[in-house]
Amino acid sequence: MTAQAKTPLSLLVGLSTTLREPVLEAMTDATTVAVVIDQDDLPGRGVLSWRVGDASGPIDAGEFTVGDDCGACQLIESLVPLLETLVARAHWDHIVLAAPPAMEARPLVTALTSVLPEIVVDTVTCVVDAVLLVEQLSGDELLAERGLALGLPDRRNVAELTARQIEYADVCVLANAHRSTAIERLEHLLVHLNPRTSVVTADVAGVPNGLVARTGRFDFDAAEAWAGELASSDRVQPSGDGVTTVLWRSTRPLHPARLNDALEDIVDGVVRSRGVVWLANRPTQRVRWESAGYSASLGMLGEWSETEHLAECTVVATGMGLDPARLQSVLDACLLTESELASPDWTNLDDPFAGVF
Repeated sequence: MTAQAKTPLSLLVGLSTTLREPVLEAMTDATTVAVVIDQDDLPGRGVLSWRVGDASGPIDAGEFTVGDDCGACQLIESLVPLLETLVARAHWDHIVLAAPPAMEARPLVTALTSVLPEIVVDTVTCVVDAVLLVEQLSGDELLAERGLALGLPDRRNVAELTARQIEYADVCVLANAHRSTAIERLEHLLVHLNPRTSVVTADVAGVPNGLVARTGRFDFDAAEAWAGELASSDRVQPSGDGVTTVLWRSTRPLHPARLNDALEDIVDGVVRSRGVVWLANRPTQRVRWESAGYSASLGMLGEWSETEHLAECTVVATGMGLDPARLQSVLDACLLTESELASPDWTNLDDPFAGVF
């Protein structure tokens, strides 16, 4: 490795630290240094523990303190000097970073690539549990309820984290595959959530049956494009094995109160949905739509005038046993009627999202 060469980094994410261990071992070789971060002591002591090791054994260990602010931000800030030190030693030609369970790959990759030019992200690998995957994607349990929140402000739920980890991964490892009777369905679900990913099953011991590091597959622009707005028909994968992805689009705005009242019906049977919507009482604003499990959220993206698009609604939804006609009907019923469209002022409509975004 020349002095100018960048050190490839493979990132490992996933909710279960137990399931990631055999995958971590498969990602390392004689020229790899591994940085492993755990959050077992975060709820009680407010620290993330880390250890560094290579083929010769343990090298170093320590703790990152996490206060009451953004835990992910503090993790990144503390991690940068550690990675800089490892790169500067020029002893290894590959770094594996095993993130804490509640860490998403996207903010970590974005931060590291912006502040560490000597590193290039090679592969993002996500470990999922074949037994629990559907449950984790379908519920509304908060990370805090499982003791997994990255600090007090962290109000994400398990479904949201699981979906985002999958959506940014180059490789998804299906652990506990031998305990599932629907592996093909789970593989199909993962591809619907992220067509970029390569699905690798693990054996009984949890060892992946395929390449999980040094793949060279990470593409920042492609990963960002998929993790960003979903707004075109090419995002829809062919239905099969009970997994369906639906594209819903309308050039009419949504009635905010009817949308709010219909949220539970919209997410029923949907494990993940994302898109951009147009609320009648906010005619100039582009509004982000996102749901994971039973939770839905809306937020500001900017102004329609800042894009090449006319105001419209576009939502892509993936579900298990999802009825596309029912979902279409529920969403259509939230649109302004003909008489409401003729009204001179939509901004006077009640806004149940006031103060939310």
